[in-house]
Amino acid sequence: MARFEGQKWQVPSEVYSAPITLQSGSPWNKTDLEVLLKDNGYRFGRNSQKVGWAARSNTKVSAYLRSYVDHLGYHDSARRIFSFPNGKLSIQTLSGEAVDQAQIEPQRIGFLYGGNTERRQILTFEQIPVSLIDILIAVEDQDFYQHWGISLSGIARAVWVNFTHGSRRQGGSTLTQQLVKNMYLSSERTYTRKLTEVIMSLLLEYHYSKQDIITAYMNEVYLAQVGNSGLHGFAAASQHFFARPLNELNIDELSLLVGMVKGPSLYNPQRSPKRAMSRRNTVLAVLKDQGRLTEKDYQLLIKRPIRLSEKQQSRSVYGDYLDLVSLQLSRDFDEDTLATENLRIYTGLDIRAQQAASIAVRRQVQALEKRDKKLQGLQAAMVITDRDNGQVRAVVGSSGEHYTGFNRALGAVRPIGSLVKPPLYLAAIASGKYTWWSKIEDKRLRFNVGGEVWQPENYDRKLHGEVHLYEAMAKSYNLATLNLATQLGFDRIGQTLRDLGVKRPFTMRPSTTLGALELSPFEVARLYQPIASQGRSSELGVVLAVTDQQDRLIKRFTHNGNVPFTDAALAVTLDGMTKVPEIGTARASKRVFPNVTYGAKTGTTNSQKDSWFVGITGDYSSVIWLGDDDNVPLSITGSSGAQKVWMDFAKTLPQRSLPSSLPNGAFRYSISKDKFEIAAPRCDNKVELAFLVGTQPQESTSCLWPF
Repeated sequence: MARFEGQKWQVPSEVYSAPITLQSGSPWNKTDLEVLLKDNGYRFGRNSQKVGWAARSNTKVSAYLRSYVDHLGYHDSARRIFSFPNGKLSIQTLSGEAVDQAQIEPQRIGFLYGGNTERRQILTFEQIPVSLIDILIAVEDQDFYQHWGISLSGIARAVWVNFTHGSRRQGGSTLTQQLVKNMYLSSERTYTRKLTEVIMSLLLEYHYSKQDIITAYMNEVYLAQVGNSGLHGFAAASQHFFARPLNELNIDELSLLVGMVKGPSLYNPQRSPKRAMSRRNTVLAVLKDQGRLTEKDYQLLIKRPIRLSEKQQSRSVYGDYLDLVSLQLSRDFDEDTLATENLRIYTGLDIRAQQAASIAVRRQVQALEKRDKKLQGLQAAMVITDRDNGQVRAVVGSSGEHYTGFNRALGAVRPIGSLVKPPLYLAAIASGKYTWWSKIEDKRLRFNVGGEVWQPENYDRKLHGEVHLYEAMAKSYNLATLNLATQLGFDRIGQTLRDLGVKRPFTMRPSTTLGALELSPFEVARLYQPIASQGRSSELGVVLAVTDQQDRLIKRFTHNGNVPFTDAALAVTLDGMTKVPEIGTARASKRVFPNVTYGAKTGTTNSQKDSWFVGITGDYSSVIWLGDDDNVPLSITGSSGAQKVWMDFAKTLPQRSLPSSLPNGAFRYSISKDKFEIAAPRCDNKVELAFLVGTQPQESTSCLWPF
């Protein structure tokens, strides 16, 4: 009886995404919102007057959004109207009042199992739908509220059937006996075990109320096998088969789940839909015979098809992110606790970003492999962070459709190529001695490294003479960048990389300034976060908080960090990165997104063994890597490989431009291309550049001929 005191089950910790925030003014279309609501278990009907329901017209969508509890507390349900003027989302109440944002509840993305192989979602008695209790009792144990744990008539009937057939064919079990068998006993069919079951059932009924017993049954009953995990309890089954809370299921759906009790494998609707429908209709017939359904309702319900959720939240989609969650929690929680205590783990995962990233990686890798057979086996990794606060929104660790067990976002440590250049230019800007207008010579240099001469080249094998810093960075000129590094000092470049978050040990050499620095995609994402956020965040966050079964906060995680650069210097650096798609190596993406302002950087390593891309928009900072596990040369560069993945991602998940405003200490000016002067609006030959205050031109030009 001890398992009825305190925690009755060893239940693995559940991992949840961030709420899906719908922001007024953000890029949206009606179809995408409808798909999102459907994927999250919302049903579409003629109106949205019930929680979990939505409705649509030609131009609008209405939805009654669910309430939820997370580490921040209780969030009430809300009915909202969504419209899409000019491709932007507009949110209103029923009375027409404008609303800044609406939220869809966090989605469970997986479990941290440890050694546990059970999937379960615990309900209290108050959370169990009354209709489910009625159906279960009607089908499995009509005398549940009258007996003391056993049914004498049921046992007599079972004895007679077994005696006449000469073997054990029928058990005559009550719900209490079924619970005892599931929780305490083996499944062997012997009279000794049956006697033990009877005695324990009587004791259970003596010590506990019918309410306690039915609640335990609802949480314990085995209903399906999902991979190597057993699916226990009606709540978990509802989410698995219908992607909806149990209290939103219809009578026919509840009847389907109750029907599965008799044979979870035999009546699994995913494996045997016809057999499952037949069993469901048998349950509905029982309800009709007992007067719980009218003949009219019965005829209507048995004709309904079984509509299962198309959404399968499996490790094939979220496995790489779960690796990151497990890695962070391992510092604060032991494996046994995570595997058995049913903790609720709230993360920053963005469902839409994760799905869009997974699709983009798989789709573009397949396209590249199709174009060039030598690229067969091409692998990929992608890390997406919130540009503003550094929360990790999505992780893709391979190009395969299914979770492989090797997470390249964390484990593929490769040279980063030209992705090292923006931090180098940051060091120059922050010194106050250089601006984006400053000029540097793009000329050959020779270095004696370990007794050997190292003389690098530009990618195009050409020399470009004296160039502005913004041109050298945008067009990724190796020689100009190396020249700048020699002026700054290699030690300063190395310290800048460490200040931005590079924790992996490295030796600063001349070649490091051109990308001979090995990092994982996750480490690259951390390196770029201070620049992307303009100093608002310098570390990456994964887990937000952990609560217990009663939603009590156990631990809240923060990822504060500082970098020894001003917000202004970081913002000026990011602004310079917007030149890469405008005039540099990422022009292909600018042709696709001409109206979006974003920063970018491509990267290609020696012999084209690695293809990198960083894209920074108003919403996300994204890092993409493509390469071969055997480190062989490829036929793609950062522009022709990884950039394509980012373009696919940004098309699937439209994003906002970087904010036009700059922090205090930085300002943007139009500069005449002919002379270092601030150009008047009428001037044609000019370029817009960001400067630290005090480093901008001190003179202006009106672009008028003197008379």
